[in-house]
Amino acid sequence: MRPGDRGDGETLSSFPGSAPGFSHVNETQSVRDRAPTPSVGARAHPALSSHMSAARTWPRIAAWIFAFTCFLPYPALAIGSNTGLQISQLLALAAAPLLCLRAPGRSFRALVLILVPIAVSAFVNLISGATLSPDLLPKEGVAMALALGVLWPAEWVARRDLFRFALSAACAAILFHAMIGLYQVYGFAHDEFPLLFLYKNPSFKPMESWSEVYALYIKRPCGLFPEPSAMTASLGPWVVLLAGLLLDARLARGLRWRGGRLASAALGLGFLLIALSRSGATFVIMAAVALFCAAQAPSWLRTFGPGKLAAVALVLVAALASVGYGAIRLTEGFEERVESSWGLRALSIHAGLTANTDPAGLAFGVGPGHSTPVLRRALSWVRLPDDQDDLAVFSLAVCYYMETGFLGALALSAVLAMVLTAVVRSGARLLGFCTLGTWLFSVGATTSYIALSPLWLFLAALLSWDRLFPATTEVARDEN
Repeated sequence: MRPGDRGDGETLSSFPGSAPGFSHVNETQSVRDRAPTPSVGARAHPALSSHMSAARTWPRIAAWIFAFTCFLPYPALAIGSNTGLQISQLLALAAAPLLCLRAPGRSFRALVLILVPIAVSAFVNLISGATLSPDLLPKEGVAMALALGVLWPAEWVARRDLFRFALSAACAAILFHAMIGLYQVYGFAHDEFPLLFLYKNPSFKPMESWSEVYALYIKRPCGLFPEPSAMTASLGPWVVLLAGLLLDARLARGLRWRGGRLASAALGLGFLLIALSRSGATFVIMAAVALFCAAQAPSWLRTFGPGKLAAVALVLVAALASVGYGAIRLTEGFEERVESSWGLRALSIHAGLTANTDPAGLAFGVGPGHSTPVLRRALSWVRLPDDQDDLAVFSLAVCYYMETGFLGALALSAVLAMVLTAVVRSGARLLGFCTLGTWLFSVGATTSYIALSPLWLFLAALLSWDRLFPATTEVARDEN
């Protein structure tokens, strides 16, 4: 930080009434003298100083609250038999009038790109009359719009001056889910599903309908998420990002973010929770962290002191322990898992990619909400495993393509091109590609739930990657 700069990135000369020359500090001044000097206007008008302080504080609080609620899919307000309004979605709706006053940014353009194929597919399939349930089209279209709507205010949270508060909220949320997950491990040991009353959201499969089977046979912690894969898909990209910022202090300083003990605890317990979930995405997450570590290792040996090297060692030990535990648990009954869970996942993805055969289906898809009925009819011969009572396309991206057709594929390609451009232009390309790869695996092969707000919050961060980590910005060195 240059002398005379304020903690929020503004110089003293940028405030009303500040005298020329206040933006520079004599090199011989004491540490106390280096503190920002109040402007003349602020000293003469305490109310003005209080107003300026509140103007900086409230956006930070709002950013933290919104980011934290994005990690809370439960509980939700039922607005239909199959749709639940989550807290983050409610906040997004409340913020819409204020967001209309801002110029549309990349996240808003991405939101429009994703929503347009949904509306077009619903309209085309409704007038064609070839759908199984015409009444389902507008309902599912609205539900998808509500789920994706958090992408709009997420762009505001992904601003460079506010994103560090979103990171702190992500750390707190990971710790929150880890505590619930560890409590679930204890409950599953006694064949009980704890805190079942919290799992209220019609957007997901009712937990009450299979909680007994889950506690008796599955016994995989999922935090406050509908199932382990949804949890891993939601937390995985954030865990990779936190690991990268802790391992590369230069990037963290650029965001003016000090992770500290909160981030270290969140990272360690996040690794543990993901390993306990026994999701196949565990290896993708750890591979992304390992790739970033391998690329950064030469610079650590030159620049890191004993304390920083110890922190790196702790991250690596946690990652290796998670991979080792996950590998041991995943290899137990490997053939059965391939034939049942993973085999069914691969089969559903293949069916989703090949379901659109007629020209209208290829162009516009089968319509919002119709991927599951079509898949049930196409795979009626498949025997479901004991822990699975319904068929679905176990890929959010493939499900979107199946319902919106080639038009939806073009929209997804355009959004991906926007993200790639932002990452390439940034000063954190390696971390950007590691987190992007984890996010793509989450939406491509890990979960089919669209109402997972952490995914869309992270997409907003990816779209703003070059602004969060500008290539030309010089990060001040730590004087210590």
